[in-house]
Amino acid sequence: MLKAQEKAIDRLRADSGLVFLEEFPTDSIFKENEFVELDNGVYLNIVNKGNSERAVLGQTAIRSRFIARMFMENSSMGTGTHPVEFRYGYYTSLNPDYSYTWDMFICEGLGAGLPYVGDSAVVKLIVPFKLMSSDFQSSGTPVFFEKVKYTFIK
Repeated sequence: MLKAQEKAIDRLRADSGLVFLEEFPTDSIFKENEFVELDNGVYLNIVNKGNSERAVLGQTAIRSRFIARMFMENSSMGTGTHPVEFRYGYYTSLNPDYSYTWDMFICEGLGAGLPYVGDSAVVKLIVPFKLMSSDFQSSGTPVFFEKVKYTFIK
């Protein structure tokens, strides 16, 4: 599964014209197609840094709207952005009594951009299956979050 994922990321990179940077830009400004690999293996592109308020691990509640694509299958999970809510560092829904299909996207990978941006930020993420929820881990499916908006719930 790891080899298949690596090939899929290489194919996504080539087909989409993505550039993987060796180092994080010092000014945190990325071009549209530039990504940096974080220590956990997630690839990050910052579209908009948001404001100066930062999420606090284990405390800040996040509403995340996103467009996701499982690029190994070359399919998209729909056309608009889908909201999920979670607490930064705890990757389960804030609404556990409500069964929502998109909650399967709540995972460490979805929150990987939070240390680098503020409230109302927009990022792009390429998330290896090991940092996705168990649904994706068992199938070996990485996810390309084409757009993620983080809004802090106050």
